[in-house]
Amino acid sequence: MDYRSLVAALTPRYGGSEARAIARVVMEDGFGLTLTDVLMGKDTAFMPSESQRLDEMAARLVAGEPVQHVVGHSLFCDRRFAVSPACLIPRPETEGLVALCREHAAGASTIVDLGTGSGCIAVTLALDNAGHAVFGVDVSADALAVARRNAQALGASVTWLQADMLQTELLAAQLPMTDVIVSNPPYITPAEACQMEAHVLEHEPHIALFAPAADPLCFYRAIAAIAAVRLKAGGIIAAEVNASLSEATAAIFTAAGFSAAIHADIYGHQRFVVAR
Repeated sequence: MDYRSLVAALTPRYGGSEARAIARVVMEDGFGLTLTDVLMGKDTAFMPSESQRLDEMAARLVAGEPVQHVVGHSLFCDRRFAVSPACLIPRPETEGLVALCREHAAGASTIVDLGTGSGCIAVTLALDNAGHAVFGVDVSADALAVARRNAQALGASVTWLQADMLQTELLAAQLPMTDVIVSNPPYITPAEACQMEAHVLEHEPHIALFAPAADPLCFYRAIAAIAAVRLKAGGIIAAEVNASLSEATAAIFTAAGFSAAIHADIYGHQRFVVAR
């Protein structure tokens, strides 16, 4: 199998454009071949062991496994983060959340990332702000194992805490006073599952995707409650939100005594709330 046959195998499931994009990721991240290398035919000169590995990767992709899981990592803010089914695959739009932290939190010395998952936000902010105290919190021990691996691989200093952010009093007691609380919590409603792609539903953790149907904004109420006792004067909350619930989410922070503003993501969706 080579690049062209991989594209042909993937096209029935993904369509031509996405199949080509996935195949390029496999070639570059899995085998170190650029598109120029492929055009020069280097993908047709694999060793038998490489050909076998490509066949195995192709079978996983045809079965619907995300390409990030197949190659073992995902890019986020120009850094390579390990991923696994234990955590969400970092999304390009979430880079906007990091940008908002950079923009609104100049001079911050302590940062807390609630629901850290792969650690992509906490690690990025720790590397951007050397010497700052950065904390990453997640309820999942398996997700934290991935986050620790990413911090070690990238040389970031982060303190990891396994805790349920909905147990606000217990978690707040473990956290220091902080300048920034950042979070990309579960915010998809179960009713929206029918609109999602199968590979997301089948291969990414539902605990990190879906908020409870009875109270889809419960995590933001928890963030507000934690911030009420742990956010320093002048500090900020930066949260990724469900675009269809952005106004209601901002209202939670306003009701808790913060000033809140909604910001768009790279696709123009009302994706972030920044509260002070």
